[in-house]
Amino acid sequence: MKTEKRKKGGAPKGRQLTPLLLRQATALFPDEAKRNVFTQALIDGISREKAIILLQERPEIKTFPRLRAVDWQPDWIMRLEEDFRPGLHPLYAKGAFYSLDFSSVFSASAMLAVGEAPKRVLDLCASPGGKSVFAWRAFQPELLYANEVIRKRISTLVDNFQRCQLTNSAVWSADPSVYAKEFREEFDLVIVDAPCSGQSLLAKGESAPGCFTTTMIDMNHSRQRRIAGNAVHCVRPGGHLAYMTCTYSHKENERIVEWLTLVYPKLRAVEIPHLRDFRSPYSDVPCYRLFPQSGLGAGAFVCLLHKAGEPTVTPRPADAYPSSWRYGMNP
Repeated sequence: MKTEKRKKGGAPKGRQLTPLLLRQATALFPDEAKRNVFTQALIDGISREKAIILLQERPEIKTFPRLRAVDWQPDWIMRLEEDFRPGLHPLYAKGAFYSLDFSSVFSASAMLAVGEAPKRVLDLCASPGGKSVFAWRAFQPELLYANEVIRKRISTLVDNFQRCQLTNSAVWSADPSVYAKEFREEFDLVIVDAPCSGQSLLAKGESAPGCFTTTMIDMNHSRQRRIAGNAVHCVRPGGHLAYMTCTYSHKENERIVEWLTLVYPKLRAVEIPHLRDFRSPYSDVPCYRLFPQSGLGAGAFVCLLHKAGEPTVTPRPADAYPSSWRYGMNP
């Protein structure tokens, strides 16, 4: 992909349909007409739908220029017109809302199908924090524990938590294998917003070098299996694992959840009724995809898995978890 110059409001000048992009598109859409619509969305690079998570009742927010709500959108989510810049509004700094793209809302909304609100939530790959904020707003958990392995990204995560005043939250940095060993079966909901090849970045007009190469996809596939496999051990029996990415390849998405259900027989992917129209056709396992041609965002993948059984571990007190930062933690 050429990314040297960028047209105002559009994709980088000279962006073209490459053989690697065409190969990925053909795997996703054997039908030529559907394939062309998908590839054009990536070449145009204009799928930048915005949203905010409402965290405070402020009358000024009602004046924000908004788009029509979709039927699965929580009432505390607002879709915004593209030209509006929520991060520049004074209420952003006051923590009245959290800004994110609508594709993230799509994948995060799968968590709403867990049934009983989880008391303890672990976001294993948390920074910059959008999925964590969504879970906090949806469930008000007794503990929101956010992990970020890449230490230089922790400050962004902490800043967002502090600005949004996420009570009962804590941040730490450790490898997922540490969680599998030290926090076994302690969380009702574990979120894995997995590192991926980031193919949907192209639909936003951004650069994602090598995102369609076999090397990049295989590397992420291995990393995703390691992270998700460790995450399984942190889920309490009766709890849920939410696996999600912002890429399109089968190997980073459907193949991962199929592997999870094969290797961990207690895991079962569950139906998400409000996303039924987005059910993936690439697997018999219920999982869900958003593509850029939908007009709802650059793209996302999500699967919600339930872990069978009865809890046998008594979680430690919320303030007993190690952390590099915590906010509003109950004693």
